[in-house]
Amino acid sequence: MGCPVSLDADPDQKEQRRLAAGQDLLDGKRQADIAEGYGATRTTAHRWAHTVGTEGLDGLKSTRTNAGRPPKLDAENKQRLAELLQRGAQAHGWDTDLWTRKRVAQLIDRAFDVDYSPRHCSRILHEIGFRPVKPKRVANEKDEAEKQRWLAEEAGELKKT
Repeated sequence: MGCPVSLDADPDQKEQRRLAAGQDLLDGKRQADIAEGYGATRTTAHRWAHTVGTEGLDGLKSTRTNAGRPPKLDAENKQRLAELLQRGAQAHGWDTDLWTRKRVAQLIDRAFDVDYSPRHCSRILHEIGFRPVKPKRVANEKDEAEKQRWLAEEAGELKKT
């Protein structure tokens, strides 16, 4: 009997699992054993058995073709984007080094002549390994040395009065 296939298995691996399970069903194995052996639910094993009974093993073959549009940025361009992002936003003309989705969309448009919405840029950033980070909020006026001086010299005077 087969082994479970991970959720992120490619479609070909999933099809091979279904076909192997279907062959086991044709060989007379129980649905419960199929489910356990292939890492599927009993409902899935039942559905496979029904399909094999009505359509044969061909019914378990994938009917999906490459779904969706081809990506506008290929793997090489995404790698190049990652390199551009590593340089920082200031290297590309912005006042601060903070990357926002809107800035990333503008960078992609400039560098690759591809128009992506800022929302879609989040997906691309995730694909190439970038994660959102919330900046720490610190007052621009904060001076740690001045704070320590004040605590040492003036704070004591306030307590006495």
